[in-house]
Amino acid sequence: MTEAPKSQGLNAFTSMQEAIARTGGWTAIGFAALLGAFGALGFAPFHISPALVVSFTGLIWLLDGARSRRRWARAMFVRGWGFGFGFFLVGMYWTALPFLVEPEKHAIFIWMPLIALPGGMALIWGAACTLAGTFWSASPSRVFMFAFFMGIAELARGYLFGGFPWNLAGTTWMPGGALSQLAAIGGVYWLTLITIFVASTPAALVDTRETKAVFGRAVPAIMAVVIVGFGFAWGSQRLAEDTTMTERTVVLMDAGVPQADKFRDNGEPVLARYANLLRDVPSEPGDIVIWPEGALPFDLLRSNTALDIISAFLDRRTLIVGTARQAAIENETVFYNSLAVFRAGDTSADLVALYDKHRLVPFGELPAAKIIPAGELISGILPGALQRMAKSGFEPGPDPTVLLPDDVMPPMIPLICYEGLFPEIVRNAFPQRQAAEWIVVISNDAWFGGGLGPAQHYAQNRYRAIESGLPMARVATRGVTAMVDAFGRETARGGVVAGDLNGWRSSVVRTPLPAAIGQTPYQRFGESFFWISLVIIAGLAFLTWRR
Repeated sequence: MTEAPKSQGLNAFTSMQEAIARTGGWTAIGFAALLGAFGALGFAPFHISPALVVSFTGLIWLLDGARSRRRWARAMFVRGWGFGFGFFLVGMYWTALPFLVEPEKHAIFIWMPLIALPGGMALIWGAACTLAGTFWSASPSRVFMFAFFMGIAELARGYLFGGFPWNLAGTTWMPGGALSQLAAIGGVYWLTLITIFVASTPAALVDTRETKAVFGRAVPAIMAVVIVGFGFAWGSQRLAEDTTMTERTVVLMDAGVPQADKFRDNGEPVLARYANLLRDVPSEPGDIVIWPEGALPFDLLRSNTALDIISAFLDRRTLIVGTARQAAIENETVFYNSLAVFRAGDTSADLVALYDKHRLVPFGELPAAKIIPAGELISGILPGALQRMAKSGFEPGPDPTVLLPDDVMPPMIPLICYEGLFPEIVRNAFPQRQAAEWIVVISNDAWFGGGLGPAQHYAQNRYRAIESGLPMARVATRGVTAMVDAFGRETARGGVVAGDLNGWRSSVVRTPLPAAIGQTPYQRFGESFFWISLVIIAGLAFLTWRR
């Protein structure tokens, strides 16, 4: 009995795999970089998730060819590194824009974000591909191995050198959509592990074995279809619930100041703009007004004039505002990136709560001297991430917390800019994590232009709402200012206010605060599903392993 011939489509698939696997040398590295760059389309503002399918499948086929070489470890590493370099360069090109705010000082160092940053991040992916190569097999096993080590690599990216979990594969799904709801089960790292596996499964349909048994090769793809189907069905059912609004009203307010204009005239135009917004934007007593990170280019807590002006216009409202502040510790002046809560007093604005940023931006707010050996050699040439006043960088605040100013607003979890990337901050906030009713994210996205950076930042922040079951109020200078419900759905977005001068784009919206929902599985069990799934994937890898 003769076997049925392969379909024309599968023959084309096999020819494609063979052509890619035969690629070698610099051509292979360049092609890997192109695949990685294409994969960046899977993230905000595009969210073209099939781009990850193409890029991860192509990478695995490149690794097939690398594993057959005499120096396979080096070949797998450089192809994985090239893929990562292309991915991080395209996805994070905007990190070069802070170097152009004052180009006369920093443009000469623009190679750092355009070469050193993507090259350094790509080392993690290169190492993951090399480790996967140790157990590589001409069978579907290699897809499981690839997902296993890349999943670990993505988790490591969230912790090494302070962590930079930007554009994790799990965030390819549109936040607030059906598949994004899986983050409520196991968090974004678990969703990333599952996404890497799903996006890689087409690579298993062909391999270097001569057997024509197609069913075994199709098992990973069948599993992927089941996972996506379950995720879509479960997420859709979850989203069938309408957003419930509370009686609290929040005013999201951003003056939209370009970073280059922020420090002119000692910040007086910025203060005047915010004071005018307080005066002119329709609102009522009891409203909660939120300004962005570092809203004013000076220490607000030490400026009686600014506090008097704010108090004069604040009326009976509460103000949440980001400010850099300084403090004396053991006869040494230190600086914090802080969030302050004020209410109007009889003569001035009264401070009722204060939070100091806990997770600082590596090489920006947290100087290189405090991260890597000999880091002081480059600390002085990097542009500061927030304020000029903190030349030596900021001090990290205490552990994540829940602010409980019960008499003026519901208990909240504050996140300042970069902190919005880390799910563990919201999950582990104390005291009384269960008392929190919402998340407040303040950010300064003016550093990163109007391209991919602000859109990606906003999309990733929305996953904190999905994971925690808490609504999120977000105010970002020249970024997205919006209200998000506990499912990650946007319920209101700031609109541009007329009358701005010099290219300022003030954004304001007054909106009800959505209600929190019940505790999510991720909030209860943390990363447990990630580790359990990792063990299952490892078991499947060895069950399907063939020499």
